[in-house]
Amino acid sequence: MSTPFEHTTHQLGPILLRPLRPEHTALLANAMSAMPPWSVIGFPAERMVRAFTRVLPSVFRFEIIAEDKPAGMVAIQNPFLHGPYLQVLAILPEFQGRKFGWRILEWMEGEARQEQARQLWLCVSTFNTGAQRFYRRFGFQEAAMLDKLASDGSDEILMRKRLSYEEKAIRP
Repeated sequence: MSTPFEHTTHQLGPILLRPLRPEHTALLANAMSAMPPWSVIGFPAERMVRAFTRVLPSVFRFEIIAEDKPAGMVAIQNPFLHGPYLQVLAILPEFQGRKFGWRILEWMEGEARQEQARQLWLCVSTFNTGAQRFYRRFGFQEAAMLDKLASDGSDEILMRKRLSYEEKAIRP
């Protein structure tokens, strides 16, 4: 039986998630550092590479493959607060607008439901209004405002999506 967010490949329609490969880490970090929100807060590629290669047993990092090319990456921390936390979701510009992000959120929710998680979590920068709309359409709601979390010039919105599942009765 598989465990949620297992470090294997996951086929999600036209995209493949596979564990982040060392040879793609710098390529993805360079591309991401040039795009919002990372370019806005000044998050350099070198720092991303260090973050993406740090071994943390509860963080699952996948590269997104489309058309046999790296199309982005996703990193999920699990467990977090009674459910997984979406650390990073980045779709490179040439692959945006194809519903890849939606497919990844559906996969994340499915994996979370497998272990009866109570919610999904993420943070989004206050200036990143497009991402906020996207996450709200998927059912995320604001849980808290975290001032100056990622940088001194930006605040972050902690968002969660509550999941419902059938609770088992606790017997005395």
